[in-house]
Amino acid sequence: MRMDFTIQIPKQILFGEGTVKEVPQLAKEFDAKSGLLITDPILSKIGLTKQVLEPLKETGMKIDLFDQVEPEPTLKSAEQVVQFARKSVYDIVIGLGGGSSLDMAKLASISITNPEPITDFVGVKKVRKPGIPKILIPTTSGTGSEITMNSIISNKQEHLKMGIVSPHIIADVAIIDPLLTLSMPPTVTASTGLDALTHAIESLMSIDLNPFCEQLANKAVRLIFQSLPTAYSNGSDRTARQEMSLASMLAGISLAISGVCAGHAAAYTFTVTVPHGVGCALTLPYVMELNAPSCLPKLAAISEAAQVNETRENNEKNAYNAVQAVRKLMEKVNSPLSLKQIGIKETDIDSMAENILKVKRLLAHNPKTLTIEDTRPLFNRMFKGTALPLSDYKKIN
Repeated sequence: MRMDFTIQIPKQILFGEGTVKEVPQLAKEFDAKSGLLITDPILSKIGLTKQVLEPLKETGMKIDLFDQVEPEPTLKSAEQVVQFARKSVYDIVIGLGGGSSLDMAKLASISITNPEPITDFVGVKKVRKPGIPKILIPTTSGTGSEITMNSIISNKQEHLKMGIVSPHIIADVAIIDPLLTLSMPPTVTASTGLDALTHAIESLMSIDLNPFCEQLANKAVRLIFQSLPTAYSNGSDRTARQEMSLASMLAGISLAISGVCAGHAAAYTFTVTVPHGVGCALTLPYVMELNAPSCLPKLAAISEAAQVNETRENNEKNAYNAVQAVRKLMEKVNSPLSLKQIGIKETDIDSMAENILKVKRLLAHNPKTLTIEDTRPLFNRMFKGTALPLSDYKKIN
């Protein structure tokens, strides 16, 4: 475990029911006279956008609305956001919604102060100047985008996702109001909740895990196993929603500092057409199996957080139990467990096995160095939905 680490998260995090009401005061503190609200058409349709727009208008602020963010934004749709942001003068950007809307709000913020084409930003620390102030408000419990320094764009031509990673796109303020998640339908509750679980578990497997993140991620795992089934089956349960919002935030902080690994890298090869949370959840048990021999104690600790540990002395069995617990949780919330279930073709396996190896930024955190000899069997198992037996959890000597 790393004992040297850097913490880069939002300057301010407001957590709790009703905290969205603080937006006008926060905008005033930034001395913002004009602002841009970025969201998606569904939130406008159900009226959630008004909870942010109307109070800002009442203060006299000039506020424009861009509500055409699409799921898993492509480069083309990201450029539309940037063009909109650059055509007027804004003092602040506010993102409201799931990960896609928050990622596009980050992109809008930096595009105003950095005139280059957005493709110049792709990679790590390629953004030259800080963006204008931004407030990010999630309406889901899972992506962690309000916490991280990442903005993700889908590249459909290469069937991969591109990451813009820079401290300049971290939110100035993150507002996490669990009441905003009450409108999430069960399918979105499941996919975003499992996305949070992947953030927590992958950061625990990361070679860059540190003591600060370890506690946060384990707490997130415990909360998700405890509350996701209830949030899924009874979306109006405010306790479950609050605990899922907290879990998402804790997992997001752990992700932001320790990083995720091969699960997200695998998902990047096919989530250009599949919801991000669904794809990351699908890869999770298979990557846990793949990494188990390299990080048995970490997976054994996950079994304790999931409350399926049997004995402290048997790390192999507890790691196996942790994977089975993830599978059972996915089944409870009707999340697919095989690539075949989500329409991926068997003929695509070879290209995905090759493409995962291109995602070096994420694989750098993985406890096992992967080659094509690892990734082909991995995607074959994911395609068929085949779990590894306990005997395969033997520790590497």
